[in-house]
Amino acid sequence: MRPVKRAMIAIGFLIFSLVFIVSCSSGLPGKKGAGQQVKPRYMVVQPGTHPGLLFCAEELPALRRRTESGGLAGEAWQKIKELSKNWSMRGEWENRGMQLDAMALIYQIEGDSETGRAAVELFKEITAEIEPFAYYKEVDSDFFETEYWPKALAYAWDWLYELMTEQERAQILAAMENWCKALYEHTESWWWRDASYNCGAIPVGALGLLCTAIQGETEHPEFDKWSSSALRRIRDNYFPTAWRANGICYEGPCYAHYHKNSTQFGEAIRRTGGSDIITTSGALNAMQYQRFQWMPQGGCGPIGDNTGYGRRVFQTVYLFGIGQMNDGPGLWTFEKYTDRKRLNPILTFIWYPEHVEPVSPGQAQLPTSYYFEITPNRAGYIYSRSEWDNEQAAWFAFVTRYANANHQHYDMNSFLFSAFGEQFATHANVYSYRHEHHGADIEHNMVIVDGGGMPANDRSGSAGDDCSLYGFMTGVGLGRFADYMRGDAKLSYKDRSVRSSTPALRADRYGLFAKQGPNPYVVMVDDIQKSENENDYHWQWYARAKAVNGAGTLDDPLLIKGESANCAIAFLTPDEPEYDFQIVRGGSRRYPLELGLIRVHQQGSRVRFFSIGAAWEKGSTEPKFKQGPSVTGNPDALSLVVEGEDFTDQILWQPEEYLDRPGAEISCGEMVTDGFLSMVRTDKNGQVIGYLLGDGRKLVHRGKILAEAEEIWSVSADGKRVFATGKRRARQNMPPLAAQGSCWLPQPGAALFADGKQLAPPLVAPGRMALVGK
Repeated sequence: MRPVKRAMIAIGFLIFSLVFIVSCSSGLPGKKGAGQQVKPRYMVVQPGTHPGLLFCAEELPALRRRTESGGLAGEAWQKIKELSKNWSMRGEWENRGMQLDAMALIYQIEGDSETGRAAVELFKEITAEIEPFAYYKEVDSDFFETEYWPKALAYAWDWLYELMTEQERAQILAAMENWCKALYEHTESWWWRDASYNCGAIPVGALGLLCTAIQGETEHPEFDKWSSSALRRIRDNYFPTAWRANGICYEGPCYAHYHKNSTQFGEAIRRTGGSDIITTSGALNAMQYQRFQWMPQGGCGPIGDNTGYGRRVFQTVYLFGIGQMNDGPGLWTFEKYTDRKRLNPILTFIWYPEHVEPVSPGQAQLPTSYYFEITPNRAGYIYSRSEWDNEQAAWFAFVTRYANANHQHYDMNSFLFSAFGEQFATHANVYSYRHEHHGADIEHNMVIVDGGGMPANDRSGSAGDDCSLYGFMTGVGLGRFADYMRGDAKLSYKDRSVRSSTPALRADRYGLFAKQGPNPYVVMVDDIQKSENENDYHWQWYARAKAVNGAGTLDDPLLIKGESANCAIAFLTPDEPEYDFQIVRGGSRRYPLELGLIRVHQQGSRVRFFSIGAAWEKGSTEPKFKQGPSVTGNPDALSLVVEGEDFTDQILWQPEEYLDRPGAEISCGEMVTDGFLSMVRTDKNGQVIGYLLGDGRKLVHRGKILAEAEEIWSVSADGKRVFATGKRRARQNMPPLAAQGSCWLPQPGAALFADGKQLAPPLVAPGRMALVGK
């Protein structure tokens, strides 16, 4: 080792204590085990100490005890034992590199010298047999194939070091240095070399891990270049670009596992006295996001690209974040839904978080709705369900993004809806990557202008990243009872692949998800104008159904029949919808896809679609729709009444006619409001049991003030919980205002939340009027 390098390592190592204490918090509310502040421990060793990358000698007793445990960790250990004997066993991880690491780990855990020496011989055989430059020439652009050997060699070096002779170490070290050089130069030759994109994180993370493994022994003159470039690219490029603090992987959940090598690299760095590049990344929160996108009946909610992988989205690397965040609901969700056959048994065994107690999201009292922001202040995703821990629960998603599309595509102001185990409103990647319509607007539940198909001139193989998704999430009001959302997508109707294309004049979608009770439903109101001229507009709803019946009117809704439940879709406007239904076929030869597509058509300059889709279990009562009482105060306002089992909902809507201005004060029957979208639910005795005010200052029913404020806010309330949310300022790129006002508690003991935080105890004035922000 070079003297200067030894001195630098010694100085750096003295900065760190033997045991690091890292504090992390999730930002998601809930009870114990939901990811609140914790202090996990990890051991730090001096570079050149082996083992040291993922565990050190002091941690071996705990790992040995883990071999005797049951559950996921015990299963993983048995797979490791099998892998050590037969590397060609069926499974995703069938390669000699995995067998080498399995044998090396068994040596560390069991002290089996015979297996260890056999591993050393295999190590020598592999490094002598495979020439890295030739290997990467054959790999070419397949970045997935870049990782296996570097990672396998890194762990073999770390776990077999003490068993090798000096001659064997020198021989293998030279080979590993050659692998570092080959991988570095191969990576430099490709567009993903900076690791600012998901692809690059795989080879760059693997290179960083390999460099960290040999940092205490190598004296190669190019080592610092290899090592520092990997650290810089993962720390400064990949983690900040690919992840949001709330756990969203920028390109979708099936791209989240691309951080597996970066996380292994980062863990090895900090365990050998380097900086901590992991705990500042949102990658630790991957499972805290993923459990919201996971549908109650199973499956990843199909938002964006490649979300049809089902249980495959739960990757081994998530166990690391679960352990760091003490995420009990994450561990419960992971163990219940993951495809265990696809897990890496070595990392599963090492990273299984024994200190975390699995607890279901319902037991942890996680919120049933959550807004995950992607672009701060601008836009993001809403996920909601009627309850946790119930596979029959209603589930809903609403998407608006402010960014180039890339793998997210045209999910702009799009929505999904499931209930009673049935996927009623869905969508998917109908077309393959090379198809001109892959990722285009016509694949999603949104309003299409004219022929659609944006982007018209998408570059081949670009995964739809020529789209322009500059949308705003202009309104959010979530709660236990119902959710309100509002998205402005007018900029998204400019096809930036066509120079003459222009944004829409307006493209606002207002949404309501009423999720409690026997008839969950979604209301979508679209107010859209592409230009001053007439255009053709096509409202879309993709379904799993292969046929629909009905006219789409309030009296004769379109009927989607499921196995356990049905869904009725009706339009308040247009009151006699012109629609067609077709079967859309796509997917691949291996995974063919068939979806039903409902399209409702209008022609004009500015048009509106006011739709409702309501579900009910077979054998129960179908909800009824009817036009509400006449509305005064705004000639464009609309009213709808929903009659379900033992409840009646009155819904009022009016447009945001002038940007960022409050609505007019309107009256309809027994309701008075200035909100853009409001709803009051009464029971069979006419008593108010729930209400929602969406972006308004006032909601009154029968002369009783339900919510009022000086500034626009949103309130969702029932007898158990009341949620107040401040005004969003997405178009101005400014943070939301704090919720401030007063709202009525339907029951005396209702819990009160303001901007997601519980107010305990709430300040309640006479008449059960709770004061927020006062």
